Amino acid sequence: MSLRPERQTQQVNIDYPCPWTQERGGVLTWTQASGINFVEYAFDPSGVHFAGLQLNDIENVNMTRQPFQQYLRTIDIPFARVGVATQGDFTTDWIYPVGTIHQGDLAYVGPSGMITNSAALGGEVIGKFLSPLTVKPHFVTLRGMGFSRQYIDTTLPSKPLVWENNPTDAIRLATPGFIKVRVDMGASLR
Repeated sequence: MSLRPERQTQQVNIDYPCPWTQERGGVLTWTQASGINFVEYAFDPSGVHFAGLQLNDIENVNMTRQPFQQYLRTIDIPFARVGVATQGDFTTDWIYPVGTIHQGDLAYVGPSGMITNSAALGGEVIGKFLSPLTVKPHFVTLRGMGFSRQYIDTTLPSKPLVWENNPTDAIRLATPGFIKVRVDMGASLR
């Protein structure tokens, strides 16, 4: 439960895909590889440009054994266009606090798609915190959500066993709890 339902979404961008499986609620940044523009959670916040907050989980879906889940739950699949909130108020748990977070503190792009209150990490301003931290320690998933599959790659002479989206390779991050943050692309902060 990364992005709680109590939110006011004022502006959404659905122009860019995201290639990774990950939980909603983190800070997405723009990236380019091989001429393709996409959004992802940046591991290092310095020098990246803020795209918005991820609105839906991105999961691999087994389409041979179940109907497409997008219409049953709010999920997206990798390499599909994803909902990115560029303005609004959200309660999220993708928090990387440095010291104590106070109501009204500026929020910055933090490491691994998290939101931080420290400008020392080099991230852009994304908005401000609207509430104090609600302490409830748990983990959020940065990579490795949804259906995984194994198959033998017969195109190679060695015929290796390939495991896509292996659950043991998932990247999970510790978070101290939930906080309400106002996200704005910078118009109201100048």
